[in-house]
Amino acid sequence: MLSVHMIIALWCVLSQDPTLVAGTTWATAGSEYELFACLDTNKDGFDDVVVMTPGRTLLVAESVKGWKAAPWKALDASVWPGGLDAFEQAARAQPAPTRLPSAPPYEPESKPLRAFQGDLDGDGVADTVAVFRCSKPSDFLDLRVAFGVHANSDDQDGDGLPNSQEIALGSDPEDRDSDDDGLLDGWEVLGLPRGIAIGATNELDPRHQDVICAIAPYEGVDLNALPAEFERAKKLYAALNTTNPDGTTGVGVHFRLDATIPNAKNFGGDWGQCGNAYFPGRERGLLHWMQLTPWGGGQSQETGDMGGAGAGFAVFAHEFGHQLSLSHTGDSGPPWCPLYPSLMNYAFSYSLAGDGNAIRFSDGRFRATTLDEKGVLEKLPYPLPELAYLAAPPFRFTLKENGPNETLIDWNQNGRFDEGPVSADVNYGSSTHCGTRRDGGSTSAAPALAYVGDACFLARVAPEQGSIALVAYKGAEQWGEPRNVPDSATNEDPLLVGTREKGFLFFRRATGWQVVRFDAATLDAPLAVASLPNVADLGGGVIGGRLLLVARSDDDALRTFWFEDDGKTAIARAAQSLELRSKVAPGFAAEPGTDRVAMASAMTNSNGTPLCLRVTWYKSSGDALVEAETKWVRGEASGTNCTTRPTVLYDGDAQLNVFHTGMPAGNGLMTGWRTRRIGNLALDEGWLTSLLYDVWTSSRRAVAAANGPQGALYAFRWDADGWTKNNTILIGHNAFGIDPEPMRDFDDGEKIAKYGLVHSILWMQPEAASN
Repeated sequence: MLSVHMIIALWCVLSQDPTLVAGTTWATAGSEYELFACLDTNKDGFDDVVVMTPGRTLLVAESVKGWKAAPWKALDASVWPGGLDAFEQAARAQPAPTRLPSAPPYEPESKPLRAFQGDLDGDGVADTVAVFRCSKPSDFLDLRVAFGVHANSDDQDGDGLPNSQEIALGSDPEDRDSDDDGLLDGWEVLGLPRGIAIGATNELDPRHQDVICAIAPYEGVDLNALPAEFERAKKLYAALNTTNPDGTTGVGVHFRLDATIPNAKNFGGDWGQCGNAYFPGRERGLLHWMQLTPWGGGQSQETGDMGGAGAGFAVFAHEFGHQLSLSHTGDSGPPWCPLYPSLMNYAFSYSLAGDGNAIRFSDGRFRATTLDEKGVLEKLPYPLPELAYLAAPPFRFTLKENGPNETLIDWNQNGRFDEGPVSADVNYGSSTHCGTRRDGGSTSAAPALAYVGDACFLARVAPEQGSIALVAYKGAEQWGEPRNVPDSATNEDPLLVGTREKGFLFFRRATGWQVVRFDAATLDAPLAVASLPNVADLGGGVIGGRLLLVARSDDDALRTFWFEDDGKTAIARAAQSLELRSKVAPGFAAEPGTDRVAMASAMTNSNGTPLCLRVTWYKSSGDALVEAETKWVRGEASGTNCTTRPTVLYDGDAQLNVFHTGMPAGNGLMTGWRTRRIGNLALDEGWLTSLLYDVWTSSRRAVAAANGPQGALYAFRWDADGWTKNNTILIGHNAFGIDPEPMRDFDDGEKIAKYGLVHSILWMQPEAASN
């Protein structure tokens, strides 16, 4: 062990050119930390790393027998000789080291901020710790160690493997972990410490990156089927485009099958509790752990060592990828990037190019192309065969070869290849989104949205149904204070319609429909709407500058009414009975630049499927709507559902969008959907239907949407339990799904090999603290 004078933190000037040697990541720390030092705090013969927090408290990462560091924990300041002031003084001393560890492999251009010395492995030779600021995958400090070399020792790097054997094997006698997989060379040849067994068939190699996963199957898992699934998962990792010291590629995954977890002791399927109970602490820092369940899906720590998955190879490979530091999006913010053909991407988790056997990790081959949905070019600098998977589900883009190394792609599905940039939601996959879901307050009914002039308004019914509140949108995802509408108690969903000058809030009472006229400054008293039938279902919109109402009766008949008011009286003047029938109140909107009106409704299709979405186009002629054509969404036999009043919107490219709900489950929950009319008639007869958010985002009421100068907004009532409080309105401020952030491909193998393997098992528990 070093003397006290040698082990105090020695911050280096780094003005000289010290020798760079193989480094090992020993610990990580928050980027706010600055002062580090070494001291044998627990008197076990191994120096520990100590850091001072911005609040002038001490933390320590103890050395576990010189193998690895234990997780940070609080350290009493009295342990440091002389206390906090002495620690700080020592930490600011600045002699320059002669040896420095190499930069973190995932950020090789990173330069050390400072360095200090200690004897982490307790061999009497000083080890140098350098502090690197890193930004991938986030901002943190990486503490890398250059272990002192035993010049006259038969094991110069102290990894437990004699120099002669390392030379014979081809591993590095001066690098404890020749292949940078978080396992010392000696462990990979002579066996893991602490007597940990992984099975005789699991042979590790210090020249080839390895990772070990202990498998804890639930009762009910078919154990006979596991070997084949394991082999398929292994092949996916072996195919990673990485480079090993032995010249091979890929990562070797090794499985150890542990005892079955009884149903009575699986903590209700909670993998965190199961892991803490069945994954021995003494194995952490060496192995990973995964529970396997008889059902599908899973969840795992990201850059961690525990998780759970179904027993199939695809879901296991995906969840294990999370443990090895892969996310669903690579290093992009938006999900479902079509140019990230990775099994980590939900779009390709179980199938690539329509083939479940073709799934793989991404090698980043398309990384040079950035997709910005505000303006994407419909040509890609890659051969058509490499992009052919994009013509298959879930995206089904139209592709065309444009020379040997270029491919045309119809990103916006308008049926042509545009020359200039187009705005398009390209990452819809099997679902898309409407922006971050923000809390819009509590409600007992469906939310309603409408533009009045340049401002969007939200209507929400109070939880006790005693009143309706109107809330104005301020922009930047901020809303104003609610204005309570007097005498507006209702048990039903409100309807909100806006014109350039005024907004109109319709709500139903037992005696019939009422209306409130409002704008940003005024709020009139409710008026009864004369001549409007007292029916539950009502749709409304602005056609040719006038407000049109469409009432649906119990026999599915639809009647139109032109609404008129003078501030003192309100009347719905009957116009016509439509031939169209609907099981829900229709939604409709005027087509920009034409005299056409698009109306969305729902009826039983020719296959007998109820509540199927269709769109009817009318020509507006005076007070009448003249029917032109009706199209079933995705074809009459498709069965695309619309189960509550839909909202019809046109986007900036004059594309028709319908926001609607799916078929309710037995508990009444419905998912939200956006259906877009597209020019590519070969795709579902010219319709692109996308789930909004995910299958867990659901409601028992209609959804709402509005588009105008403040942007396109989407709102729904959350009823699904678990994520936020039920009966809460959630608002997305990007209804057409045009992501503000760009997206791109990502090299999965590079991150696993250069970051994930080591960082996922970085910390080791001291023997006394292990179970």
